[in-house]
Amino acid sequence: MDRQAAFSYRCAACSRCCHHKKIQLNPYELARLARAQDLDAAAFRERYVTDHVYLRQKADGACVFLGEQGCTVHADRPLVCRLYPLGRIVDGEGEKFVELTPHPQTEGIYGSDGTIGEYLATQGADPFMQAADAYYQLFRWVARLSGDGGPDSVSDQSGILEALDLEAFVAREAARRKEALPASLEDQVRLHCEWLEAMFASFPD
Repeated sequence: MDRQAAFSYRCAACSRCCHHKKIQLNPYELARLARAQDLDAAAFRERYVTDHVYLRQKADGACVFLGEQGCTVHADRPLVCRLYPLGRIVDGEGEKFVELTPHPQTEGIYGSDGTIGEYLATQGADPFMQAADAYYQLFRWVARLSGDGGPDSVSDQSGILEALDLEAFVAREAARRKEALPASLEDQVRLHCEWLEAMFASFPD
């Protein structure tokens, strides 16, 4: 489906979709959540992230940020949470959307009295999709650079976790380059990807 496809979804806050999901964070999403918790990226990872990029789950499989009244970080929730119950695929043919299989006991209300584009707008998905696309292109480039090992082979050699700390990396680079530091994370994403690509390009083959 594309953005013009008929679609609507009304969340009933049953929270059933917030269990047993492996939520991977890109640097923008992690920075948004870390800011919301008044933490830097390293402290946020230590407290809320597992395997470097995945949000932790509670013992019952619930998202670490699921509270009694629902999502406790709703304003800064990652893209996959904003898109639900849609999945977004970007490939050589462009962008498309698919409906995900809902929880069998979901209380969400599905319909067709809108469009996917309208749904994305109500979810505030645009800056998250732009960041996701920027990092996707960067890591495709890194994968080509590093051959069959992919980005992980580069990360093992370069201290990639520090490099992927969006705010800290951009602040350091801006100071080194004597450039103004953008206030918004969205503007920092653009510089982050640009400067990371330059950094990776400097590595010997």
